[in-house]
Amino acid sequence: MTDRQIWRQFNTFQKRYERKYAKRVYRLLRRQARTVAAYLRENGTEQTIAAMSLLIRPQEITALLRQLYTEVGVRWANIEYANIQDQVKSAVFVLETKAFGFNAEWEAILNIFFSAYGGEKITSIDDTTKEWLIRKIIEGRNAGLGPEQIARTMIDDKDIPLARARVISRTETVAATNFGGITAARKTGLRMVKRWVNAHDSRVRETHKDVAQGGVGGEVVPLEQPFSNGLMHPGDPQGGAKEVIQCRCIASTRPARDSNGMPMRA
Repeated sequence: MTDRQIWRQFNTFQKRYERKYAKRVYRLLRRQARTVAAYLRENGTEQTIAAMSLLIRPQEITALLRQLYTEVGVRWANIEYANIQDQVKSAVFVLETKAFGFNAEWEAILNIFFSAYGGEKITSIDDTTKEWLIRKIIEGRNAGLGPEQIARTMIDDKDIPLARARVISRTETVAATNFGGITAARKTGLRMVKRWVNAHDSRVRETHKDVAQGGVGGEVVPLEQPFSNGLMHPGDPQGGAKEVIQCRCIASTRPARDSNGMPMRA
């Protein structure tokens, strides 16, 4: 497959799940706003601000992200594994894993991932939600509004939750897709490389444009080596916000080959 074909396959897949999870994230953000609004009506502005960390519970976004990474990651892992199989079908290799599923092995992989990176993701998302709701309270109080009126502005504000839901869903479905693809490549028993594939359009950020344009697009590195921008894959949680927020790139994995063009064992 060419880079353009790979990206189109990825884009079709990712857009489907971006839409699905944007709805779920939106419902969560709206539910959190209603929870804070109810507390505000009963306890006033100062007490609500002080209690914000108790009202916005990390367990909620944690559960949603784990569901997202499980569904999206596993499904793309199987697609990427099939792509790799197509690349070695003319050779005598038999790949070690037949298919991925929602099983104990994947749960263990996910647990390691969330132990290493999930806390920072969850904290960042929840902190932004708290900041939005606290800002609503302060703006309302400065405007002379009472708790009931401020609570109503929280419930009525649909635009910010919708915009944030879309950003969160895109960012995390891209990250989960790449996470699944890298996981699939690790299970092949082959020596693998990965190629950074961008969208090749005007919206690609400067650092993700093709190598000839000063970016990382098209760069090929060993599977366990970071790209030149320091990321293991697009959406890598170790990357800063400028590198991962709303990224639309994919790491395409493929077998490394010997001088005869044959795939090599790991």
